[in-house]
Amino acid sequence: MSRRSEVIFEAVTELKDDLIEAAQTYRFVRRRVGLRRWAALAACLAVVIGLGALFASGGLGGMSADMAANGGDAGGSDGSSWGDTQENGTAADEETIASEPSFTDPAGPILSLTLREQNDAVTAERTVALDFTGYGEDTDTWEDRWRIGVTDRYTLTNSADTDQTVTLLYPVAGNLRDLDAPAITIDGETAAADMAVGAAMSREESAMWENWAELLADEGYLSAALDGPEELSGMEAIVYTVSGQRGPAGEDAATLALEFTYDPAETTVLQYGFQGMSRETGDVTHYTASGSVSDGGDWLLIVLGEDIENPRLQGYEDGGCDPGEELSNVTGTLSRRETTLAEALRQAAEDCWDSLTGGRKAYDADLARAVFLAAVEADQMWRRAEQSPSLEHSFAWSREWCRVVWFTVEVTIPAGGSVEVEAAYTKAASLNRGPSDLADKDLCGYEILTQAGSNLTFTGQTARVVNGEEVTLWAGSADQNDTLGLGETVMNDGIFTREYYALYTCQ
Repeated sequence: MSRRSEVIFEAVTELKDDLIEAAQTYRFVRRRVGLRRWAALAACLAVVIGLGALFASGGLGGMSADMAANGGDAGGSDGSSWGDTQENGTAADEETIASEPSFTDPAGPILSLTLREQNDAVTAERTVALDFTGYGEDTDTWEDRWRIGVTDRYTLTNSADTDQTVTLLYPVAGNLRDLDAPAITIDGETAAADMAVGAAMSREESAMWENWAELLADEGYLSAALDGPEELSGMEAIVYTVSGQRGPAGEDAATLALEFTYDPAETTVLQYGFQGMSRETGDVTHYTASGSVSDGGDWLLIVLGEDIENPRLQGYEDGGCDPGEELSNVTGTLSRRETTLAEALRQAAEDCWDSLTGGRKAYDADLARAVFLAAVEADQMWRRAEQSPSLEHSFAWSREWCRVVWFTVEVTIPAGGSVEVEAAYTKAASLNRGPSDLADKDLCGYEILTQAGSNLTFTGQTARVVNGEEVTLWAGSADQNDTLGLGETVMNDGIFTREYYALYTCQ
């Protein structure tokens, strides 16, 4: 791409390479972002602790207030590093231990089973096991070395004198590359599950457990995942497709542009496949979407609202598309069709998927692709056209950002009886990708939300760490003095519950 093409590309995205690189190592500050305050029950903070393998803390978000006061240092005023570690459940004796490690790559918490419709006759007893078998061993990707096994078991009891048929919704949080589909069994028998995909939230939002809790408290979030966004239903679109691009041999910079006029007040334009764009406003608005003919492939211009006017293809010497540099031997075919926005987005997403999976591969490629194609609708990408008409950037956000995916199964609980439900899968760790000198660079984080997003009445919840004898647990917490070990933590005894737990380990 010529420098003029790069300038146009940057003008479209407003993201230069140095900013993109900086974003990869940005450390999120612990603050609330764009979501309502979670109405936690202050009375539900008493915790019955056994041999605590998990400990309650403030979150996997960013800096605490004390850290911010120290200029972002993880330790005390002397700039010391995060608190000492705990080897095989033996607590470190440290007067000043920092709390709340921050993670640049949050993986999202382990969430709790819920029902599609609340049923007061059904109660639940929960045991969730975190299995560290193979923790730290070599894998194809560095990130998967810190993946753990999760076995989330529920005993659902029906107190009514009639059978109760309910739809179970098991939620899994994470980004596309880290998601693993749970194997769900009912009384030991494998159950086939349908899938519902929630909209994504940014890395900054997903770095705080409170934001996950607030998101799940919004009934509209789950409803949109189950029923689809209302705005998309029946929304019409016009698609212009540029194909068969051709140019003179050896002229790699040769560019083909789609030029037209339109009224921005009446028309929204999305583009896919084009490398750049320019827009000139006068009595009418002139829009140019351009791309190198050497790239090939179909380029799509998706039009919402009133149709564009006077569309035509024009060849140029390079991506600058400057007057006087037209080329007549740079050509292509322009076609127009009417369809729905959902179909147009899906066409672009399917074409884009292979390019998005470059670099680190998804843990479950089939699941990632299925979630991504559903996310095209869930994330309402067309609303980002004012920031950038390029769908490639919206697709990249959908890949990187975290979301909730529900796996749905119908089950009948006999009158006065119970069923055993189990969801088994692997869970990625929250990690840091920042500079090597970050104090908490070598920590892994795992979170559990005990109640958020669930309409079940729990008679008890227990967390257990298994096969963690060789794992080094991090003992730093300025606000909590819970005993850490490799046994159990009672998170809910049927009377008192704490809505959040975190476990930090050393790599």
